[in-house]
Amino acid sequence: MKLLLGGLCLSSALALCLASPLMMGQQNITRGEVSQHHPHPSIPGSPDRCDGLGFDATTLDEQGVTWFFRDTFVWKGFFGPADFIINTWPQLPSHIDAAFRMHHNNSPEHHDRMFFFKGNRVWQYYGRLPEGVFLIHDKFPGIPNNLGAAMECPVGECAQDSVHFFKGETVYALNLDSRTVKERKWPGVHSCTSSLRWLERHYCFQGTNFTRFNPKTGQVYPGYPKDARDYFMRCEGRGHGKRNKTSADSIYNRCSNRSFDEFSEDQLGRMYAFRDNLFFRLDSGRDGWHPWSTNSSWSSLHGKIDGVFTWDKKMYFIQGPQLFIYKADAQYTLIEGYPKPVREELGIHSADVSATFICPGTSKLYVILGNQVQTINLEQTPRTLDNGFRIGHPHVDGAICNVNGVYLFIGTKYYKYDSVGDLTSWTNTPDPRSISRDFMSCAD
Repeated sequence: MKLLLGGLCLSSALALCLASPLMMGQQNITRGEVSQHHPHPSIPGSPDRCDGLGFDATTLDEQGVTWFFRDTFVWKGFFGPADFIINTWPQLPSHIDAAFRMHHNNSPEHHDRMFFFKGNRVWQYYGRLPEGVFLIHDKFPGIPNNLGAAMECPVGECAQDSVHFFKGETVYALNLDSRTVKERKWPGVHSCTSSLRWLERHYCFQGTNFTRFNPKTGQVYPGYPKDARDYFMRCEGRGHGKRNKTSADSIYNRCSNRSFDEFSEDQLGRMYAFRDNLFFRLDSGRDGWHPWSTNSSWSSLHGKIDGVFTWDKKMYFIQGPQLFIYKADAQYTLIEGYPKPVREELGIHSADVSATFICPGTSKLYVILGNQVQTINLEQTPRTLDNGFRIGHPHVDGAICNVNGVYLFIGTKYYKYDSVGDLTSWTNTPDPRSISRDFMSCAD
């Protein structure tokens, strides 16, 4: 196996905050864990992940399943018994220092590989297949031995596909494209004993405590540190949320027989489903499913969404009489001066809006009001509603348009039209399809 960084030139001759990883005690289940069984019973003398001793390393694998390592043992997912490391990764030693899954689309031969570190060596695996053992300074030039933790940082979250290595008070940021390393001192992120990137959130663990931080600046989010036993695992008598079991539970369950308020896809390919004061990421399902509070990604935004669309690298939210506009970058930033009245900005009465959508590469916003669809040219000033057309649905909860067509979401079903033209000239309503199955990876 050729060297990843030192020999990259030679080796050259694929639908992410204050919110917590587990919402109100409801388990997150990744695709790799949906049908997961634990064939190995508890091993006599094996450790208890809830004992407060923390972990040597934490990482996701190429299937999006989370692994927690300690000594000779590993735990698969957010619950279940410990197993021996070598039962999953043959040839891997015990007491590893760090582990991460690589994201590097520019290097397919290394993308989604797993790397495990101990002392001055690093083990590379593809799935469960070992691909070699290397010296750290050969495989990752500029990275020291005896690491504390490591994690991936894909482009968008970082400026380029990168890896963060942690040792003591120093963070070593490795740019996978330029093969350069920058040393950083982040006062709030130090002495990481393990680390984890999960659903575009970055966590440094210090024993059992963990801190969420911004991977570009090292800024720690308010409310941290927290105890991992209340968030990342099921521990008896613990948990960060206490609720009575009521019908409200269905809000947090993506697979419940409950409708969504809106759907949207931004220009970076991030796709969302909104329900009540929560949202689900749809394009990152491989790494887990979890409801997040809306204001954890869109500050100042609370409650039910009436309409949402993306245009000109900005994300627009209609909520009651107000319009919120956010710059759609790696993080969403509310544009100064907003919210403003929807009537002034779009020329419509927001109380009548059922859903909105805009197709890629256009400035024409489609506003669904009952069974009528009207349009607004966003490049015109003032903006006004143009004549529209009728659709074969008396009510629509949400809508999106992308390169694959127009999707109308109604209750627990959706209807796909190949284009706006097909929606405009409809004669027969398409067959309904399941939102939970096709968008949420649920079993009907």
